[in-house]
Amino acid sequence: MSSPFTLGQWIWTPETWPNHYALFVRTVTADAPISTLTVLVTASHYYELWVNGQWMARGPVPGDPHWCQYDEVACTLAEPTREVQVVLLAHHVDCPVISLLPAPGGVIAELRAEGLHCGTDSAWACLTLPMWQQQVPKRGWALGYAEDYDAAGEPAGWPARIFTAEETAAWPHAVPVAEAETIWTGYQARMTPPLEYRFIAPTVMTAYHAPGPTVEGIGEASAYHDTETLIPLTGSLPFSLATLNAQLASANALTFDLGKEYIGHYVLEFEAPAAMVIELSGAELLREGRPWIYRKGTSYTARYRTRAGYQTFIPFFWSGFRYLHLVIRGETAGVIIHQVGCRARSAPLTPVAPPALAGDPALAEIYRLCERTLQRGVQEHLIDCPTREQAQYWGDAVFIAQSLWRGFNAPSYLEWYLACFLLAPLTADGLLSSVYPGAHQVFLDYALIPLLGQRFYRQNTGNYYQPREFLEKALQLKRWYDVHRNTRGLVEAPSAPAGSPALFAFIDHPGLGWHNFPHPGIDRGGASCPLNLFFLMFVQMLAEMGSAIADPRAQALRGEANALADTIRHTFDDGVLLHDAHDGAMRSPGTSWQTNSLAVYADLLTGKRAEQTMRALLDGYDTLCRCSPYFHFFFLPALRKVGMDAEARALIVREWSPMLAGGATLTWEGFLGDEKDSLCHPWSTAPFLYLLDG
Repeated sequence: MSSPFTLGQWIWTPETWPNHYALFVRTVTADAPISTLTVLVTASHYYELWVNGQWMARGPVPGDPHWCQYDEVACTLAEPTREVQVVLLAHHVDCPVISLLPAPGGVIAELRAEGLHCGTDSAWACLTLPMWQQQVPKRGWALGYAEDYDAAGEPAGWPARIFTAEETAAWPHAVPVAEAETIWTGYQARMTPPLEYRFIAPTVMTAYHAPGPTVEGIGEASAYHDTETLIPLTGSLPFSLATLNAQLASANALTFDLGKEYIGHYVLEFEAPAAMVIELSGAELLREGRPWIYRKGTSYTARYRTRAGYQTFIPFFWSGFRYLHLVIRGETAGVIIHQVGCRARSAPLTPVAPPALAGDPALAEIYRLCERTLQRGVQEHLIDCPTREQAQYWGDAVFIAQSLWRGFNAPSYLEWYLACFLLAPLTADGLLSSVYPGAHQVFLDYALIPLLGQRFYRQNTGNYYQPREFLEKALQLKRWYDVHRNTRGLVEAPSAPAGSPALFAFIDHPGLGWHNFPHPGIDRGGASCPLNLFFLMFVQMLAEMGSAIADPRAQALRGEANALADTIRHTFDDGVLLHDAHDGAMRSPGTSWQTNSLAVYADLLTGKRAEQTMRALLDGYDTLCRCSPYFHFFFLPALRKVGMDAEARALIVREWSPMLAGGATLTWEGFLGDEKDSLCHPWSTAPFLYLLDG
């Protein structure tokens, strides 16, 4: 995949900052007036694009610099013109972000139109933007920096994103990035559709007085917002700008309810004097009637320091939120708000006709909840949490991708997912990070799950996706598991050296301590039965793909899968249920829903025995380790395999109805929806795919 940029070069500013926002501007003249312009563009790590003051695009899809994602943006100009000014805002972070692999700051673009063809080079003017403060914390363990923005530092022309020749003449010239041809390779045009944006206004609002200290006395802003004194001035009021501005006579803090959770950017358009401080925070839920902002160690507050006059603040970062909390530090004299809310971002997804559920309104409502979660939660790629992680995990992403294909006729997400596996870098040990494309901890089961995507792809198309290349990459990954098989032939994770992250099988949340559950967790000591079941499916899929392309290794792989299946039965099966683990001497006491439903899903258990096992799991609802919402992607199809569709539908209603009763507008990460759960998690949409396939 050679570079599509024939004239554009990777450029950056002469200096580098840790949390670097940089502006690049070029005015060019076409041979004749043009009304359309094509811009090829990408950046490390993010960009926004304006042409003649019109916002055009944001990107790219987060990825690996060695599989460099770029966008081809078709720009329709407001009116035909010969003179075109292109403005690129690029943001580069030097801190660990779970969805990114490290690369230096850089931006590259190429402009194409009738009578016009040029690209980024040292003729472009550039400016390191001082508005975003450098001394800011990370937003959370998985995300980049928080935003503290001082509008007084905006360059002339910034509000309209149009800059005069006199202004840019005083700026430095961009410099080429050294060795760019070795840093960014494997260029790939965007495989998933560009996002759509729309404004969402609040439905209701509540006004407060916040008598707290100045900014200097606050510390971590989100944590402070959760505990600062708020004196209620009103109850819940229907939102209108007139009502809002009337409240500013006495209120300096307001909470806006959007009515539903959305994914997007905070928006505040207003007039104000200079040197005021305004803080905007998003929250998914209320606690004791006020926004609960700082959750699981993640900050959702953006701070804005005003200049005088009319201004708009839209933070660069985005998140999931229903409530927007605004605090003006100090007096509110001179503040007039013209717009406040959310600039929602979502993929252009059109649902297929839903399954016939008119006779079961509870199921129909759950289906719609899952459908909306997929529509809102999916972004440039298959993220499973748009708040604190914003990353594509291999485990649930395959089911989200299949849901998008089946439920929205959107095949590009599964194709993207499978291409990610082919091009994802392996670790030094030959394993796969639990997320694409980042360098997060390895989950031994997640690394095996991408092959399930091939099963879905064949189900949808009748073929495999690049099977020869996929087989070779998967066999390369398999080497680690082969080396780490014990004397029984079972995969067993080694003990980790002190101070290094353990290699472990995630399987599901129960038992890890990351989330709360009202039941036991999965036993994890010794050889893991569910990990070996995932490995069994992995080898089975290798054999299936190998047979489809007449690979001579297919027969041996099939024999290996059969032998592994026999070993799993002999080691973990007590004749009624499979146990979660074996320590070399005896089976663990735990017999979880995860382990046993996976045995049915993988066809280790079939026929009457499989049905008996699934019934035993449902009978043990109050005593056994049950599945989180995610693992129902396996549990529900296992029930269908044994003819228990009625039980599956009843289970969906039992488990998901409390979300709706609790006011969910998107599916929660866990069934409790408590302080450890995010309230938008596409990994919790298993009923959608199950009911579609029914």
